[in-house]
Amino acid sequence: MSIETPPAENAEDSSRPLLFAHHDAPPPMTRFIAGLQHLMAVFGGIITAPLVLARGMGLDTTDSNYLITSALLISGLATLVQVTRIGPVGSGLLSVQGTSFTFIGPILFAFFSLPETMVDADKLSVIFGSIAVAALLMLPFAANVHKLHFVFTPTVAGTTVFLIGSSLVLNNLGSLSAEVQAAPTTVAATSSVVLALTVFSVTLLLSLSRHFWLRMTSIVLGFAVGFLLALSFGKIDFTLLGQLDTTFVPQPFHFGFGFDWGVTLMMLPIFVVSMMETIGDLTATSALSKLPTKGPEYWGRIRGGLIADAVDCLLAAVFHSFPNITFAQNNGVIRLTGIASRKVGIVTGCMLMTLGLFPFIGGLFQLLPNAVLTGGTMLMFLMVAFAGFDIVRRGATSRRAWFIAALSVGGGVLLAEVAGHLDFLHAQLQMFLQFHVSNGAFLAIIFELVLPASLFAAVVPGQTTAR
Repeated sequence: MSIETPPAENAEDSSRPLLFAHHDAPPPMTRFIAGLQHLMAVFGGIITAPLVLARGMGLDTTDSNYLITSALLISGLATLVQVTRIGPVGSGLLSVQGTSFTFIGPILFAFFSLPETMVDADKLSVIFGSIAVAALLMLPFAANVHKLHFVFTPTVAGTTVFLIGSSLVLNNLGSLSAEVQAAPTTVAATSSVVLALTVFSVTLLLSLSRHFWLRMTSIVLGFAVGFLLALSFGKIDFTLLGQLDTTFVPQPFHFGFGFDWGVTLMMLPIFVVSMMETIGDLTATSALSKLPTKGPEYWGRIRGGLIADAVDCLLAAVFHSFPNITFAQNNGVIRLTGIASRKVGIVTGCMLMTLGLFPFIGGLFQLLPNAVLTGGTMLMFLMVAFAGFDIVRRGATSRRAWFIAALSVGGGVLLAEVAGHLDFLHAQLQMFLQFHVSNGAFLAIIFELVLPASLFAAVVPGQTTAR
């Protein structure tokens, strides 16, 4: 999930002239500088998701660095797929791909729900294999998205996003609490709290800044402040960098290949939400690029973008990188620079792939203590939860939407608590039902389909309802 709400099409966006339009070819230096600006806007988001996952899984240095470094390289390759638009694949817009925060919760849940007898590599092989199958299943949905609007409503999306964000916030707080409790001394525990609060505060202040680039780079700058503070506390160990290879080459099925239907079912509603996010992001990009936001050409780009998302997620799963989706941050860069040329996206994709060739880049982020990572990601996770609430609020035209959202959230959590005691269920189904996010998403879809709007029609005193 991107951490910035995509700008809507408005009069200001429509009237602002572009320096370079969608099909233009800016001069090489202009193209490079614009591509670098897009890279700065997404770099923190791309590298943080695999770092959180690797740290949360407790992976060793080698495996963690593989996941972090491959995220950069695969995000670059995925961006090229999205931007170039080969046949029906790709939107052809200046749209950068990156690892998604939306999948962090379900992936961590799946990792710890798989049998304890499995080693980390086997668990990762099952997770990536299951994600690959889910990505394949999303291809027909992507190709027919214009026919499915009655199912994938703002209520369904908002409910799911809220559940994802709130679970990430709780997990983050639990991680910090565990670190403080495990600290050997009071001084060590206090320093962890100070690190987390400092990084959170710096990231929050920068994200509220009026300066565009301070907002866009708030994650990386927050981590930089945390790194320097942790260094002064003696919490940085540079010996880790000596354990890394000098170059990186991605390997298909690096951890092997496995599959689990329970994990695939868990991922499907998250893919649906990501698909809806992509529609919003690509619509905003089309508006900023002075391209149609309705009609056959528009829907052709939307279908192509969604198909590219599914293909990119499949590609990422094959090379054991986490799912890639369209980012929203780049719309802000287009608005600022006035450059909508998709050739800039090609430059950004190549830059990401180049960074992904050097494990040292990911190694620097691995040096961050858990408290710094917790403080730096807390704001993003809070924004995810708020975004879910806001999606429901903006799409709620009646009491029905709020009823569905509340019932789905409550029902999803309750079902997850009960499922663990239903021993008669198949193990895979039981694991699936124990994840409250996917429960809530599927309940929202069911309620959206079966609850008639007439049940929630307001009745004015003294009047009778029409039969």
